[in-house]
Amino acid sequence: MVGTSRYVPIVGAVVLGAGLLLVGPAAAQVPPVLRVGVASAACPAPTHPTLVAAVAAAAPGSTILVCPGVYPGTVVVDKPLILRGAQRGVDARAGRSNVAAESVIDGGGAAGIRITGTTSGVTVDGFTIRNAGTSTQNADGIEAFSGGSGFTFTDNVVTQTTYGITMSSTGAVASTVAHNRFDTNNRSGAAGGSGVFVCCGPGNNLTIADNLFTGHSSAAVNTAGDAARPSTGLRIERNQSIDDATFAVVVNAKAAVVADNVVVRRPGAVVDAGSGIYVGGGTTSLQVTRNVISAGAATGIRVTNVYGAPNVGLAVVGNQVIDRQYGVRLSGQTSGTVRDNSIARSTTVGILLDADNAGVTVTGNRIGQDPLDCQDRSTGTRTAGTANTWTGNVALRSLPVGVCGRF
Repeated sequence: MVGTSRYVPIVGAVVLGAGLLLVGPAAAQVPPVLRVGVASAACPAPTHPTLVAAVAAAAPGSTILVCPGVYPGTVVVDKPLILRGAQRGVDARAGRSNVAAESVIDGGGAAGIRITGTTSGVTVDGFTIRNAGTSTQNADGIEAFSGGSGFTFTDNVVTQTTYGITMSSTGAVASTVAHNRFDTNNRSGAAGGSGVFVCCGPGNNLTIADNLFTGHSSAAVNTAGDAARPSTGLRIERNQSIDDATFAVVVNAKAAVVADNVVVRRPGAVVDAGSGIYVGGGTTSLQVTRNVISAGAATGIRVTNVYGAPNVGLAVVGNQVIDRQYGVRLSGQTSGTVRDNSIARSTTVGILLDADNAGVTVTGNRIGQDPLDCQDRSTGTRTAGTANTWTGNVALRSLPVGVCGRF
């Protein structure tokens, strides 16, 4: 009867004669998991004896599990892969001292892992990567600077390389460097000396966070990037730097964030002393916030234009700097704000604006226990005859008198 039919159409069905064929989405093809190593209780049913062989055989998107052991030679990755070592998921910043429990990639003087072309979507998790580069030959723990994105480099110990990781990222997919320990990556002398080196392209949509850096002769994090293509979406957060010459060199970046890092230099450190954070030029709206920097022979936060165009819209806010030569020092800036920082026991000046600054605002800082707490070497029509604006700063000694108030 019309209007009372119990007929229910079956979506996606095709009736062929008396039979019914259900048509649904094709099942996704999941690449097989490969296992690398020598058969043992700790390494059941390996599919390949070497990581190089497993990478060559793997389909794009495959996961490769690597058993404890030493794997020599450069691993060349030319497809999206997930490489998981024996310590996958284990934070590398503490412990991890038993080499026998590690999956060790030993470059033998060459690169550890080389990601070629525009290959994207590569994960490296839970390895020790070492012995890349010699006294005369540059080579890196991980090389990924040819134009990919979507990199995840986590839980690795990276040591004794020219640069721990050299990378760039287009930013099409976010990239992360986290929970790694970078230790003394100073091979090839002056050519190396960094844990993470953003090179040969921008570091777009890249987060470098929650890592430990120790003993680097240049900079723990060097974001040289590309002057023609400034990095966007770059974040350097919650890292710890111990006895690195400089923690971070930041240039050629838009709206980058350097925040909540702890920078320490201990007595007897063997590398030269640079600035805690060095802003070298070519930045727009850079935020340097809530970092804690203590001890060292050079400046806590140094701002120049040495490696790029003038910085625009810089904000140095809420940092603590103790026991440095200068707390905060700016040269050649025509804008920017230095605000709400706490600076103490500088050996020369707490906050220094060199003579070539104009248009900088210095406000709400607390500076003390320095030979000279505040100094502005410029001349102009602003605060106390300088070319900059100083307001609400609390200190004991300033030059000229009036740029800072008194406790």
